[in-house]
Amino acid sequence: MLVLQCGAFQNLIVSFYLLVLIAPTIHCLSLSSSSSPPPPTPHERTVVLLLYKPPNVVTSHVSNDDRPTVYNQVQDLNAYVGGEIMEGSSFQEWTGIRSKVHAIGRLDADTTGLLLLTNDGGLVHHVTNKNAASLRDKSNVATITKTYQALVMGHQTEDTLRCFWEGVDIGTKYGGRTAPVDNVQILEYPNHKSTLVSITISEGKNRQVRRMFHSIGSGVMQLKRVAIGNDYLTLEGLQEGQWRVLSDEEVKRTLQWEPKVLENKTGSIGGRQGSGSPRGKRPSSTNDRQTIGKKRRRPSGKVRRSSNTRRR
Repeated sequence: MLVLQCGAFQNLIVSFYLLVLIAPTIHCLSLSSSSSPPPPTPHERTVVLLLYKPPNVVTSHVSNDDRPTVYNQVQDLNAYVGGEIMEGSSFQEWTGIRSKVHAIGRLDADTTGLLLLTNDGGLVHHVTNKNAASLRDKSNVATITKTYQALVMGHQTEDTLRCFWEGVDIGTKYGGRTAPVDNVQILEYPNHKSTLVSITISEGKNRQVRRMFHSIGSGVMQLKRVAIGNDYLTLEGLQEGQWRVLSDEEVKRTLQWEPKVLENKTGSIGGRQGSGSPRGKRPSSTNDRQTIGKKRRRPSGKVRRSSNTRRR
């Protein structure tokens, strides 16, 4: 009887060791066969999206009419280019973005082409603010250029566009005199009443390209941004409405920004609030907003008038 018990005990020990050895393998096989998206990382990182913006789409978190926004566009996973999306995946799961997204610069509703969006408010400030702290004391930082193709009115020539090389006055209200262009050239003449021009600038004044041509007596009929950063980022491989995710190397090379882990990032992608805003943290409640900057009053000793008493 004792021999049988010892044999059973040995079998139990062998079974236990086999279970310890085989269990991890079974666990790995179960994970690899799963079709669900990978679990989100504990910390959100810098993510930059490149969108081929269609016409009649606004660069705003909220549309005042029925026009879609660029934030609606990038949440369409069917428009993603760069790999097959797992069925059932959400925008947050696939991109790793869990906070508010902001456009890096703007394109007006009628302008099409390349638009960058990111969840990193520091990157937005770095690119759009020439006085950003990240640009100080860095003489080797290259200027981030933007190249457009503009179909303009009139038969333009190198002589009529020569003033762009020195800068033109677009009006004090709109920023005054522009900086010299990085490049301007005539691409073709679609007909005798229009000219297709390529123009590269490193500024970002409101509707700058349109106002520049208006200053020389012309006008822009169609405008498309085709490249950012000395033609490194282009629309190659994308159709209108499609988007892709930039690699870390593209972000570093084109935008001179090191992708990083983002701390305390919360909020919605298209909403008005969220700590991902490049403007910083906003008061969390109405009472907080009312008390900010308000001095505490000393008791005056006067009897407070009843709320029902009518002021004269």
